[in-house]
Amino acid sequence: MKKFTVVSVLGAGLGALLILTLGDLRVSVQELKNRFDRSEVALAEARAELSQLRTESVEGIERALAKIDLKTAPPDASLLHRDILAPSVQVNVKGNVGGGTLLCSREGHSYVITACHVVQKIIPGRDEETREPVEVSLYDDQGAPVDTIDADLVAWDDRKDLALLRLRSVHEFPNAARLATRETLHQIHVFTPIYAVGCPLGHDPLPTLGEIATLNKEVNGERFWMMNAPTIFGNSGGGVFHRETRELIGVSVMVCTYDGAVSTPVPHLGIMVSLETVYDWLDELHYPFIYDPESPLETFEARRSEAALPATTGRSDHAAPATTSAPR
Repeated sequence: MKKFTVVSVLGAGLGALLILTLGDLRVSVQELKNRFDRSEVALAEARAELSQLRTESVEGIERALAKIDLKTAPPDASLLHRDILAPSVQVNVKGNVGGGTLLCSREGHSYVITACHVVQKIIPGRDEETREPVEVSLYDDQGAPVDTIDADLVAWDDRKDLALLRLRSVHEFPNAARLATRETLHQIHVFTPIYAVGCPLGHDPLPTLGEIATLNKEVNGERFWMMNAPTIFGNSGGGVFHRETRELIGVSVMVCTYDGAVSTPVPHLGIMVSLETVYDWLDELHYPFIYDPESPLETFEARRSEAALPATTGRSDHAAPATTSAPR
């Protein structure tokens, strides 16, 4: 009887212990479940927060990009070389050195614009058959010289200080300048940022930085623009390019001077011909195909034949230099 009692007591004790253990286990399982549920909720909240952060980040990036003016973003150097240096040439006429720009090159017709006074040594008293050729040095998109080609002077205008050269080559050159449209030119204003490229003091084409200073500068009855990009002797005939679009907008032709005991050039007071004036001049010469890709060469040749236009069309009356400006 006592033995049974001991065994019963032991069994009851073990049962109670087992019940307590199972109870603790159920509590532990429930706690784990609660923790898991809380983890799921926390994970969901974290996912939602992360998604919101991503959305805000994307929206933030989009807002930041929207604020960026791509026109004022710094241009890629390779584009500057391709669009500004590569079309720029050096023009050499009997020791006179100036700049120039390749306006177009297609179907064996390659034309360079420069300043009239750069080529003035071959203008007076010479007809087409005896006029000496002009040396034009071309460069690659890194500014390195690649070739020197003879060119013929086909048109000039002293008062505008413009001259048009045709390269003696049937080769089509890929680096002609990108030309601003008339619409773009009408939007040019004071403070428009520009690059002026020329051959100062006989160097290979070099760029300088500046802005349009005025659109109303009169010299000998002709209207010019002015810029504050530094230019000096040898820049004459070189191109002036819009800094944002990298398009040609004009031709550098003169620099103002201070005339005291000695005439002193003022490099930051440069005078340029607007490209719109160049377009009007080319229209007068029946050369619209140079700037208008839609104008066929066949029409040009036919009109030249009908009008019997000589290759040297242009004004050859030499204008006196202005008292505040001088060719360079």
